[in-house]
Amino acid sequence: MKGHIWPSASLILAMIGCSLLLLLPASCVGLPDLATAPPPAPVRPTTAAAQELATLRGLAAAGDEAALAGALDRSMVAIPAGEFTMGSEDGRTDEKPARLVYLDAYELDRYEVTNAQYRRFLLATGGRPPRYWTDLSYPAGQADYPVVGVSWGDADAYCRWAGKRLPTEAEWEKACRGTDGRVYPWGDAWEPDRANVDAIGWDFGGAGRDATPTVWDVAWARLTLPPGSAGPMLQPVGSHLDGASPYGVLDMVGNASEWVADWYNWSDYSRLPARNPLVTGPPWNHCLRGSAWADPVGTPAWTQALSRCSARNSSHADSEPRAGFRCAR
Repeated sequence: MKGHIWPSASLILAMIGCSLLLLLPASCVGLPDLATAPPPAPVRPTTAAAQELATLRGLAAAGDEAALAGALDRSMVAIPAGEFTMGSEDGRTDEKPARLVYLDAYELDRYEVTNAQYRRFLLATGGRPPRYWTDLSYPAGQADYPVVGVSWGDADAYCRWAGKRLPTEAEWEKACRGTDGRVYPWGDAWEPDRANVDAIGWDFGGAGRDATPTVWDVAWARLTLPPGSAGPMLQPVGSHLDGASPYGVLDMVGNASEWVADWYNWSDYSRLPARNPLVTGPPWNHCLRGSAWADPVGTPAWTQALSRCSARNSSHADSEPRAGFRCAR
């Protein structure tokens, strides 16, 4: 050392003040009680995810559908048991009240279920292909794209066939926001470039709800466009590593909205248990979580609102160009 660097008087006073604060209970100084504060959010495994994605892209490019599907099956993220904040006091009524919810440990697919995985399921079970496929063939070059246009029953059947299950609303939300109550998977600021969303409001041809073709017909047609086409469209799973959740789960904003296990309760969380909640009725609409690649009848503001981890949506449609899923166990 070249000599001591003496602290200033103001720094000495600040150090004394901090020492005195350490002698007081946290509640006396307005600080969180360290004994009850939630653990820090896990570190995102961006390097490992990038390496895994490179492998997945190589399998897709080589046309090795079986190896691709198997690798995607195995890519699951462990979510530890514990509490997290579910809901939002700043959201819609159905997101309230924000409260601590305890979940047992579980695993969640890192990626949304892809066309390659779903085609394997259809070949094994004789199920119905999505509307935008040609018989049992998905659009060319889209093996690693999320499958959409599936019903809740189709998604549930797939997960059971794969030895998994659909996640609950609570499990999906914890995987999205972690334990620090963040608004989006990456933090509290809306940054649409971190996800495959239509943040500007694409013109779906000006067709109204009752016109021919409808905006929904236009949306279905866009699912078959070749990669690189202009305008909103699906992208390969994991295309936005910088949009990963605190646990490293990808595409929880954008690409496909995702079916979850719960029925939509048309109200709020006030009557749900605080431990492993699951909405079991009324049996009308099932819940969807997360925003999609586009919303033909939505607005940029609606896309942003639906991209929040706490946002809830629902549908009873058998075929929906925005709806896909991922599995848990």
